[in-house]
Amino acid sequence: MADKLKNLLLAVLLLIMASLLALTFFVSIQGSQGGNRLLQSREESESLVIPVTSSPAAQPEELALLGAQGLFLARDGETYDQLYRQVEPLWQEALGSATALEPLATDAYLTLLQAPGVLLQYHTAQPMYLLRAWSGSEHTAEELEVTGLALVGTQNEVLLLVTDRQGGRWQAQTAASYNELDSLCAAVDVSNGQLAGEHAVVPADQVLTWQAHSCAAVQTSAAEMTQRGELSQTLLSLFGMNAYLTKVYPTADDSLVYVEGHSTVSLTPQGDLTYSGEGMDLELTAAAGTARQAEICGKVYDRMSLLWEQAGAGGTLSLETMQFEGDRGVLRFGLHLEGTCLERGEGHWATVTVENGRITGINAALRQLETGDSLRLLPTRQAAATLKEGRGVVRVRLLEQEAGLFVPQVCFVTEE
Repeated sequence: MADKLKNLLLAVLLLIMASLLALTFFVSIQGSQGGNRLLQSREESESLVIPVTSSPAAQPEELALLGAQGLFLARDGETYDQLYRQVEPLWQEALGSATALEPLATDAYLTLLQAPGVLLQYHTAQPMYLLRAWSGSEHTAEELEVTGLALVGTQNEVLLLVTDRQGGRWQAQTAASYNELDSLCAAVDVSNGQLAGEHAVVPADQVLTWQAHSCAAVQTSAAEMTQRGELSQTLLSLFGMNAYLTKVYPTADDSLVYVEGHSTVSLTPQGDLTYSGEGMDLELTAAAGTARQAEICGKVYDRMSLLWEQAGAGGTLSLETMQFEGDRGVLRFGLHLEGTCLERGEGHWATVTVENGRITGINAALRQLETGDSLRLLPTRQAAATLKEGRGVVRVRLLEQEAGLFVPQVCFVTEE
């Protein structure tokens, strides 16, 4: 009888142990299903949440106001960020409510480009349907490539003016608030630049400054995540990987390689991250055509912004190019620091491959950014006056002079 009781007790204990093991495995596996259930990081008190709505994936390189006192160009980071926050709702409303674009003669465009007005110009051309999609507009069929936008107030209404990649001009009526535009521009009581006008080389709506400008050099180093020497649970979950199931291997060059199933993440000591795998599901809707491409751009940008934030990398990503062929797309991102573009010597700051609605590849240069000594640059009006031929724009950019060091320069940027 005693042996039977012992056997029964042993069987009960084994059953309890098996139940606990099964429960532990079930809980640990929750984070690995398609990359959508995101684990809580050991270093964080809250779990990572992917935004439901997308922010514009491309920031304007030039942002200026046309006011009663003249033209004001946002030149430093604090001013740029503040002005962008004020302008964004207005131009989003204008894009979202704009009627179909109509061609506009260059002379008429320059006549309309008066106060009150806002001028935005991009680092690289952006598809019009993508700009429309960010504002919630249903006009997503336009494949015009846009380099600049302007909102101008005329006869108590706001017009949207568009410049395409070939220099063509377009206009559309909007439902944006004239009073808001007028109030925004009236608050600017200084002027630091002018439009180029009928210049021989740069476009007529090129913003030129007449004062010397100080801009700091930038030194880069490996992102905080790299310095810790490990990927957190939060970051692994962003790639659809479970920290409890992932295997970690060091390589000869001190890189770390994380492997789970068919997914691999490698991280070099310099902060270069590479992901490849079965893919992170973007949870796309049933949209097709350009609407689907716009949704992909928005959701990829949100994921990459989270990666940048969680890794402790500096700057703000901005979409530069996108190429779609069938169900495959490749998106490439540049980097802005306080409104100034950082140009790498080779490659982009991030490249993302999407196949069948899933992210299957990522290459990212995750860096901390530290400002250094300031250099005094020529006024862009003076720089433009030295140009004799070519077609392009004058921009202040941070160029990589040596590994990790970015130096500000006045550049003449021509068409590729």
